[in-house]
Amino acid sequence: MGEARRFTGDVAELEIEAGNVMQLFRKLGERFPELAPVLEDGFAVAIDGEMFEDSLLQPIKPDAEVILVPKIAGG
Repeated sequence: MGEARRFTGDVAELEIEAGNVMQLFRKLGERFPELAPVLEDGFAVAIDGEMFEDSLLQPIKPDAEVILVPKIAGG
C-alpha cells in the first residue's frame, strides 16, 4: 500500500477478506476514511502480480496478494 500509507497512518500491510476489488475498497474505506475518496480514481490494483485498472468487479481469491498501485496521469 506504499502511496496509500499517507492515508492509513503508515499501515503498509493488512489482511482483509473481500470477494472482489469493490468489496476490498469498501472495507478499506471503512477502516481508513481518508483513503476512501481516492481509492477508485487514484489506484490501480495488482492481484497476485497481475495489474488491473478499472476493475471493481475483479474477483479476489482467498490468500491472494493485492497491491494498490498509484495511477499515473497521462497527457
